[in-house]
Amino acid sequence: MPALRPPIALALAAVAVLACSRADRDPPRETPGKHVEKLPPQPSGLLASKSGATIHDRARNVTWLADFNLAATQSFGVEGIQPSGAMDYKTALAWIAALNEARHLGRKDWQLPSTPPEDAGCGSHNRYAFGFGCRRSMFGALYLDGLGLRWPAPALLLPPSPSRGGFANFQPYLYWSATGNANHEENENGYTTFSFSNGFLGSNVTKNFVYVIPMLKGRVGEPARAKTVYDAAADVTWLADANLAATDKFGVPGIAPHGAMRHDTAVAWVKAMNAADHGKGYLGRTDWELPPSVQPDESCSGKSFGFGCTASPLGRLYYHLLGLKAGEPVAKVPDIAVGPLRGVQPYLYWSCHAEKDGRCSDDRSLPVKGFAWSFSLGNGFQGTTTVKNLLYVAAVHPGPP
Repeated sequence: MPALRPPIALALAAVAVLACSRADRDPPRETPGKHVEKLPPQPSGLLASKSGATIHDRARNVTWLADFNLAATQSFGVEGIQPSGAMDYKTALAWIAALNEARHLGRKDWQLPSTPPEDAGCGSHNRYAFGFGCRRSMFGALYLDGLGLRWPAPALLLPPSPSRGGFANFQPYLYWSATGNANHEENENGYTTFSFSNGFLGSNVTKNFVYVIPMLKGRVGEPARAKTVYDAAADVTWLADANLAATDKFGVPGIAPHGAMRHDTAVAWVKAMNAADHGKGYLGRTDWELPPSVQPDESCSGKSFGFGCTASPLGRLYYHLLGLKAGEPVAKVPDIAVGPLRGVQPYLYWSCHAEKDGRCSDDRSLPVKGFAWSFSLGNGFQGTTTVKNLLYVAAVHPGPP
């Protein structure tokens, strides 16, 4: 594989990754229909301080803030933080700096968790640090070793419940579209995705694990209407259960227990929906489909990607039908303890480019100009994200408390 280069296409992606993930290389191997999830997480090697404010990872000899969304309640005077606690990368760096300026918990060496530029354990098809199974990064070690999770398990599961607007079980995470991202390089096989955590339209490699909500054009008849939500303005009908795959897999292998799946599995699942009930189709319809994505989309903050994209069905659903604003999650994540951690969001977190000693590099053009490392506590995927996206922030410092 040639040296890392900044593909122009990825400068537009929401959760862009620079290499196609090969999740089947993550030990232990995944077999179709049997995922290597382990729920609930069983912490190992994580030692909470007496106050519970910090967690020492003895294996990596780093100390984490126990509150994985402290920014939602303590801004330290930094502007640009969403009510949810999410923020862009520039704001994340400013918040960490403010943490040190305030000598939070008596320390002035807080930093973003770092990611090294190469990791042989990653599921990427090249030598770089992308995909599942990445263990050299601070987040990867915490996810796999500290919390004992295995991809594509989320750090926590939202309990089944009504969301809003007549929908149930909406996940504040990414959802697949049917549309390929023409800007991805051939070996990346990207498809557009939409974030119901913050309203960002971007793209992901096909082997990532995200959620699916099918739609069909027009309106269904009775009694199917009780299980659907109709958007009269768009003349589109949505499944009311925004994570039906978690409970009804229609015999399709490869779907994670919590409902997320790869893009090819999503295509197969929707096909199986249409063939259900001896060919009559789910709810009596055989025209269910993955939502398409309009490209280009001039309504987007980044031309075809970004916030405010309303030309596509998923964007209209988020911004119009649900009435959400950019940066607003579709569902509130309950404050459920994840081992000794609290405030954990099952979504993407910012990470910095690691120097050899594990500290953050001062070179903001790394790993690629306009991008920063990210790690998903929604499924264990490590990649890069445009710095304009809104992700969560955790803080760590070297050594013991």
